[in-house]
Amino acid sequence: MKQNERQSRYIGTITSSICLAFICFYLIAPALGVEKIGINRAPQSLEEQSTLSTQAERQEWVKTVLSERFNLSKESALHTTSEQQLHSFKIVAVNQTYQNVPVVNSASRLVLNARHQPIYILGTHSNIEPLEPATATFNSEQALSTLSIANGADVASRLVYWPSPQGQHILAYEFEGEFSSSFGYALSQRVFVNATTGKELDREPLFHTAMHRQINNFSAACEEFKVKFPLIPPLTDRVEARAMKTHARTEGSAPSNDDSVETAFALLGNAYEFMDTVLGMDSIDGNGLRLNMFINVHFLKGMPTIQCYGDVFNAMWMSRKQSLYVPKEGLNYIEITMHELAHGIVSNGSNLEYSFQSGALNESIADSIGIAFRIWLEHANKQTNSTKIPREYWLLRMPSGPERDLADPSSLSFGESAYPDHMNDFLNWPIKKDRGGVHINSSIMNMAFFLMANGGKHPRHSSTSTVTGIGLYPAVRIVAQAASKLLVQNANFEDARFAYALAAEALHGKGSKEWVAVHQAMDAVGVTGTWSPPQEVPEPQPVPTPESESEPSPEPTPEPEQESQPVPQPTTPPPKAEEPLETNDRVHTSKNEADNNQLVIILILGSVGLCIALLALFKLKPAYSRSESPKGYSAENTPMGNSAATPNATPDNLVPRPSKQQKGNVNNSGSAAHQQASPYYLQSLEGNQKLNISSYTASKGEGFVIGRSLELVHLQLRDERISRRHLRIKSHSDYFTVEDLNSTHGTMLDGERLKAFLPAPIKHGQLLRIADFSYVFKVS
Repeated sequence: MKQNERQSRYIGTITSSICLAFICFYLIAPALGVEKIGINRAPQSLEEQSTLSTQAERQEWVKTVLSERFNLSKESALHTTSEQQLHSFKIVAVNQTYQNVPVVNSASRLVLNARHQPIYILGTHSNIEPLEPATATFNSEQALSTLSIANGADVASRLVYWPSPQGQHILAYEFEGEFSSSFGYALSQRVFVNATTGKELDREPLFHTAMHRQINNFSAACEEFKVKFPLIPPLTDRVEARAMKTHARTEGSAPSNDDSVETAFALLGNAYEFMDTVLGMDSIDGNGLRLNMFINVHFLKGMPTIQCYGDVFNAMWMSRKQSLYVPKEGLNYIEITMHELAHGIVSNGSNLEYSFQSGALNESIADSIGIAFRIWLEHANKQTNSTKIPREYWLLRMPSGPERDLADPSSLSFGESAYPDHMNDFLNWPIKKDRGGVHINSSIMNMAFFLMANGGKHPRHSSTSTVTGIGLYPAVRIVAQAASKLLVQNANFEDARFAYALAAEALHGKGSKEWVAVHQAMDAVGVTGTWSPPQEVPEPQPVPTPESESEPSPEPTPEPEQESQPVPQPTTPPPKAEEPLETNDRVHTSKNEADNNQLVIILILGSVGLCIALLALFKLKPAYSRSESPKGYSAENTPMGNSAATPNATPDNLVPRPSKQQKGNVNNSGSAAHQQASPYYLQSLEGNQKLNISSYTASKGEGFVIGRSLELVHLQLRDERISRRHLRIKSHSDYFTVEDLNSTHGTMLDGERLKAFLPAPIKHGQLLRIADFSYVFKVS
């Protein structure tokens, strides 16, 4: 009877333990299913380092060695797309294709040291398994017909593999342009449409709210057109073009009679100086791009595009047009102007996706740079040695009051929710709510930036370690350089941690106080990632000066040790305790009870351990903060040909296509050596297309001709809107000219149509429109 009771008790205990384990798993499992971004990795140092001195060697190394490191299949390929310099480091952008089709959000940054040896890779690549069928059943025109395009709007397109939230890759068309909403107004967006079903997959905004200068008076153009109604494209474009042509203030032009135009012109001059002296950048692209600003714009409630009238306060950066839009009142809040220009730094560099953590990181970078600009200009009077910064300068201001507080984020609210300042308070919002929390979660990285600059402890988490502050200007330079050159499109907070640390390493050295401050600040706000503090080098001890010879002192006479007294041993053994007599059945019962008790204890401890492990996984390492940190790889020195920028480009000279839908091929009439060494090119406004211009060909004969006919041009752009011989670019002794060759759809320079066969001078940073495709002329 008693044995049955004991068995029942054991079974009940075991059942309870199992139920406890299942309850813990049931409560925690939903939290484990949130979006995961990447795999948590710590940086690794290299053991083997080969020298990659030329662009061709770097492309071949990426194509072979790096692809092998990521175990990519034969259908997948890696390509280098652009290179930048960060102090002594060279940063190489790497993109992935599958069967010659670009894979969205699959990019990385290869970092080489001063000896041209690869030392880190930021980001990752993996094999994809496309959903069947893997061939398009719709062409781009059919897919585009499912969307509402604003009248007269230009739309760029290309075929891509789009990653779904479920981790699948879908063959899709990517469109960029102005698309009409259900409310009748147009938005600048990137839209993905399934290439096999025609179903819309996703939409992303291409605008962000809140010394070669041009200020365009938008209100003056509105008055000239006598606009009294809401604007939608293409009317907006017409008013903009008129403002740029007849109401612009440019370098060397006469001052405007409008005070707001002159104020804006001076403000952009200060922005140029700030980016140069503090951020270490030549304009927002690091290469002297013109800052184009429309002043005196208006916004209407419910209408996100600029208007000729309206009283809603807003400011906007439009990446497709490389332009900034600010109302007159916005000139009183200069951190807002710089905030929007900082979005330009991001769109010309890492091009962070405007959703979830990457979008929040985008907003935080803009906040940090905007706040630093105001402190530099208004508080420090352009001095970089100011240490004590008044509390109010850490507020991002709006006419309605403070919008965000970098010094104490949780003191303000976004709607009904307080801004978080630690990953424990991260708000895992869906995409339909603030694009997945791009504004509200930006305050976590804002807190990290404040601690990095000022040092100290977290205001609400005093248990965290103390951060050693490095000052505002070193901190903001680290952030800007990482945003421009190191981060990738879908980077999250942990990616930013290691990108900031790598920027600090490039600027100040690994193990420097700046490098340590980055990691300390990220630890303080709960951003995951492992690091090891640098080992302190012991100070060398001074060598003692030899003393003069003297008589040696006599050694002390050692005192004899006292002998320990022996401990008496017992002469008789202690009596044994009486042992109870037990039957064999009792002995077996006790043994069984001990075994059962041990089993119960193990089950209970196992259940509790499982709960603790799950809680720790959920609480201490939330899935939304996981990503990649830099990883180093060894290099091999191998030769290669030119790099491919489009899937089907010809092997002699490979360049991007004019639109994302059409492919661009080159017939290289000049030597390959002249073409590779050319520092002149056309950069698309999206930032991912680069058309090289042969300096050798441009300086000879008829110049460098661009058009649709492969036999008649030096660079072929395959699109029906491009004429057979569309335009030519010629290099003279100290300047360039561009000439339209009587094309059907024309050529425009900075919004003004060129007359056929009449050469016009073109300078670095000017906007060149070939038919319906816009590029920036650049001289590196």
